[in-house]
Amino acid sequence: MADIALGAPIWADSLTSDLRADTAFFEGLFGWSSEDAGEEFGNYTTFSLPGAEPRPVMGIMPAPPGMAPSKTLHLQFKVGSCDASVGEARRLGASLDAGPEDVGGMLRFAMLSDPNGASFGVVEALDPATGFGAWGEPNAIAWAEYHFDGVPAEAMRFYQELLGWNVDVPPWEDPANPRPYASLSPGGGGAEFGGCHAAESFEKGIPSQWSVMVAVGDADAVAARARDLGGTVAAEPMDVPGLRIAGVAAPSGTVVGVHSPREWG
Repeated sequence: MADIALGAPIWADSLTSDLRADTAFFEGLFGWSSEDAGEEFGNYTTFSLPGAEPRPVMGIMPAPPGMAPSKTLHLQFKVGSCDASVGEARRLGASLDAGPEDVGGMLRFAMLSDPNGASFGVVEALDPATGFGAWGEPNAIAWAEYHFDGVPAEAMRFYQELLGWNVDVPPWEDPANPRPYASLSPGGGGAEFGGCHAAESFEKGIPSQWSVMVAVGDADAVAARARDLGGTVAAEPMDVPGLRIAGVAAPSGTVVGVHSPREWG
């Protein structure tokens, strides 16, 4: 994978109440390999696309005592200085949940909640190999999405100021829409990595949050396989413009989105 641009997603992980079951689930669902870092690192387990040189795609670790397993993956963004970014985030209205702290000489990270209460992280890569080894390809995370009960660009202004994002209205959006979709890309150059949409129906009762989506060949088949592997389907497969999407939950309850092309051949 090419160098990750500043401001772009650099990693995603979750806390689990059942490391063994969730590891087997993700391996079976996406064909990933896994590596447990051992007790010294809290049994943090990294998933990768297998090959001669495995390419990391996400991680999980056991939830510490008193902490609940993750409902969604924790999305983290690349920054030049973790400490400076934490200071700026707090100035902009965020709250600090964990860190900053170093991990094995590879990175310095912190977890925060944005002004709407959505969890996110910032990561300073001390080792250039830190982060996603694959993005946007089959069986790798390919998209980050945020929902907001209001005008999406207003929610993204925090991240625009903190991380320097480009926040744009895509050309397919209806000019008459008072709450247009916001597409997101790194301000210093790089591909679009996600978006923010206005909450509708049941989402209006759910606090704003980040979610991630893994690219797959057939969202319906993956949803069916999730049930066979001991997980559940959190959101039944449905069509959106150009895509077929679904939400699947690991045995511990962490939800991951999947998407596949709507048209075949």
